[in-house]
Amino acid sequence: MNREFLHKITLLGCLFLLITSSSGTDNGFQTPEQYAQIVQEHFANEEWEAGKELLEEGLQKYPNVSDLEWLMGKYWFHEKNYDQSRYHLVKAIDDNYNNVNAKHLLVDVEDITENYSSAICYVNELLEVNPYWRGLWRRKIELYRKQNNDVEADRLLKRINQIYPNDTILRKDYIYSMEVGYQQMKKGGNRKEAIERLTELIKVSPQNEEYYLDIINLHLQEGNREAALGWSSNGLAAIPGSGALIVKRASILSELARYPEALAFIREQMKRNNSPAIRRMYNDLLMEAARAEKQRDPYVLYGMAYEGGNKNKEALDYLLNTSVTRGYTDDALFYIREAKKQYGNNDKGILYKEYMLYRQMNEDDLAYSTLKKMYEMYPDDYDITLAMSAQHMKKAEKLMELGLYAEALPHVLFVSQKHVDNDVNGAAWEKALSCYINMKRYNEALATLDTITLHFPDYENGTLKRAFILDKMDKTEEALQLYLSAIEQSDEDMRIFYVIGYEELAVPYIKKCMEAGATKKAYEEAIKLVSLNPSSDLGLRYAINSSGLLGKYDEFEKYTAQGINYYPEEPFYQAKRATVLERDKRYEASLEFLKPILNKYPSNKEIIGAFSQSSEYRALQLTKAKEPEKALAVLDTALLYDSQNKSLKYTKGVVYEANRQADSAYYYQKYYEPSIMEYRSFQRHLSGLRSMMLKNEIALTYLRARYGEEDIITSVATAEYTRKGQKNSYTGRLNYAGRSGSTSDSMEAEEQTPGGVGIQVQGEWTHHFSPKWSTTVNAAFATKYFPDITADVAIRHYLKNDWEIGAHVGYRRVAAYTKRYEWNDEFFAGGTGDNGYLFTGWNESKTNLLTVGGELAKTIEVVRLNTKIDMHFFNSNFYYNAQIGAKYFPANDGKTNINAMASIGSAPETAVLDYALPGSFSHTNTMVGLGGQYMVSPNITIGLMGTWNTYYNQTNTVRGSSPLNPIESISTRYKNLYNIYAQVYISF
Repeated sequence: MNREFLHKITLLGCLFLLITSSSGTDNGFQTPEQYAQIVQEHFANEEWEAGKELLEEGLQKYPNVSDLEWLMGKYWFHEKNYDQSRYHLVKAIDDNYNNVNAKHLLVDVEDITENYSSAICYVNELLEVNPYWRGLWRRKIELYRKQNNDVEADRLLKRINQIYPNDTILRKDYIYSMEVGYQQMKKGGNRKEAIERLTELIKVSPQNEEYYLDIINLHLQEGNREAALGWSSNGLAAIPGSGALIVKRASILSELARYPEALAFIREQMKRNNSPAIRRMYNDLLMEAARAEKQRDPYVLYGMAYEGGNKNKEALDYLLNTSVTRGYTDDALFYIREAKKQYGNNDKGILYKEYMLYRQMNEDDLAYSTLKKMYEMYPDDYDITLAMSAQHMKKAEKLMELGLYAEALPHVLFVSQKHVDNDVNGAAWEKALSCYINMKRYNEALATLDTITLHFPDYENGTLKRAFILDKMDKTEEALQLYLSAIEQSDEDMRIFYVIGYEELAVPYIKKCMEAGATKKAYEEAIKLVSLNPSSDLGLRYAINSSGLLGKYDEFEKYTAQGINYYPEEPFYQAKRATVLERDKRYEASLEFLKPILNKYPSNKEIIGAFSQSSEYRALQLTKAKEPEKALAVLDTALLYDSQNKSLKYTKGVVYEANRQADSAYYYQKYYEPSIMEYRSFQRHLSGLRSMMLKNEIALTYLRARYGEEDIITSVATAEYTRKGQKNSYTGRLNYAGRSGSTSDSMEAEEQTPGGVGIQVQGEWTHHFSPKWSTTVNAAFATKYFPDITADVAIRHYLKNDWEIGAHVGYRRVAAYTKRYEWNDEFFAGGTGDNGYLFTGWNESKTNLLTVGGELAKTIEVVRLNTKIDMHFFNSNFYYNAQIGAKYFPANDGKTNINAMASIGSAPETAVLDYALPGSFSHTNTMVGLGGQYMVSPNITIGLMGTWNTYYNQTNTVRGSSPLNPIESISTRYKNLYNIYAQVYISF
């Protein structure tokens, strides 16, 4: 059993080894296709040896497989062993005749080894499979050329070109082949065959100019000019405007002496091609044609006769007249000299011809010299005088063009005095007038103008010229009046003419008046101009500007509306319309009016300026209405268009200041550029803003009070700290009071309170709900003198135009003191005194005080006025106190001020109670005060305030000589109390 089992195990092991050995030998490939695929991948990756090793393995297993033989041939082709490559490739074809890859590679092998016939055979076999493979046809043509069989190559190229007429590569090859052929024929002298080959070429490439020129030249070499002309026509039909073909055809016609035809042909062709070469040939042909015609000209024949010795009068007169008429200047000068020899130097006719000749030659000096000689000889001759006048006018014109009016004047005066022709004479007087005006000899100019109007009554420019001269003489008003008279007397057509002239003088005059500060005169003249010409743009502008400066706002609005009517798209008038709205304080309407115009003209300075100004006014208006956020939005919109406008930025700073944003206010207001007079005030204001930017403040206050009748001093010291924010401010305050007063044993004590020390601790919160509303809440607790408990709530509403209203309610628990008297047991009858009662102390009582009040304030520029009324409910009784005050801020820093106040009422003002000062109810209390504060620097402000209080005072006493019969009495009188407040504020 064990042996049998071992035998089976041995057989299984051998079988396993056989299987694994077999798999390791054949790499797992089962088919030739798998070998071919992997070998191609090796070859593609340039792994030629690895591919060959695998290929040999495959051929051992599958000999004579076509694709494997082809791949082996490919390997040997890469190794440049072309015999081995051919061997395997032929075997591949033997196995599979249709192996295209093998045949393609065989073509390359036979081409490289120069077996061109074999290569062509393989190409033919490939064409049997794919007869329309153009690459193979080109390869076959290439092989024929390598075989030096150009005839067969050309035949094949022509054939394939016919099969594929749209193949540009074949077409180029075909044309190149034919071109090489005809060039060889031409060099070999075989012109007829070259012509035939060129004819074929032109059919294939009809746009080639060179082919036409070559075939034309070949026909000319053959002596066939008509055929050459025919091909030139064909060429121009195919290539219109070809300069070379035009020149060629014209040259042939010229050689045939067919000049009219040649000239007509070139003129027609110059419509398409007017190049310098064509024009030059045309001129050359004209010369040739002229030379041909020249022999028939009488001038030439007379000249030949004259040179031959026949110098009679007939020949000389003809030659002289003709040469002058035709402009043959050299000939004419010669014949003039000949004529002078025959007729003398002073012959009028000869001199006149000489003069005319010099004029034709533009020799003005020689012409003038000849004419002057004739004028001196024949001063009464009309034609000569007329010509002399023309020469003087010409000289005058040239001198005037150069600005030499003084030199031109004698020439025009010469003409004006001859009276040879009305037109010439009138022109001379006008030039004389122009000379006098430009020489600023205005009196002579007026005299000349008088002469012109006298001799030429129909002269139309008299009024214009006279007004112009008067204006130059600084008599503009007289000139304008002259125009007004002419306008009144003229018809409709001339009226327009004169109104234009009036405007040309009025506008500079108005401008001059404006610049000189004569605004009223400028306004009057502008009104006249606009009345004459309601559509005068400049007139309307000056009328608007001058009326604005004079405060004539109705006129300003009238002419603005008139300008918009005539020029609805002109930004100037639209800007002025905005000004009209601004004057009525309709700033928002002005902005709404300008916005679409600004969108249309986003870069127009006038519109931008008007929009910025309206935005500034609107922002200030919104600021006064306590709407700073809207004001800032308006300014930000304006700054989008006018980002460098410092006034807008300053106004933005003003808005921020009104909104208690001191840091932003300082940033924007610093852009303002103050004048010298404003500089100190502006710097002071910036210092105030810097002070406002500081968030922390410590205030130290000392109050010293003294009675007018007694030398009794009362003092209160205060220390407080405030943390300031944009919306919330928090204050902690400590008040200290010390009193020097009697406690007992003094029969004559005058104090109303006992002596001692009192301290009050107070907290305060101020909150701004919005730019229009704020509230202040405070609460305090005290030990003595001050109200035991203090609580206040105040609310304030900020109205438009710097009005404020406020309301407040408060509670105070106040202490009242009365003197306490007791019987002195040591008093005995008959003693020296008559009063047995002694002051032994104070009786204290607590009372609740409820206060309700209101306040009204108004700020006018640098003055703040306020009035306040408090109503007190005390011991079931009603009392009041009314107060008025005024603050003047002289330094523009927001802190420095002078303060005055006064109050009256049946109760003292609340501050008297808060500062633990004496006061009384039910009787009239008055107060006046004056003081102020001064900002030393952005960090320190000091203040001093003095008040004078008059109040009703009562003192209780007890007297008597018996304990059973005390006599109580109350003494009453008005007392004066003088207070001095000293303050120091430290900000950081």
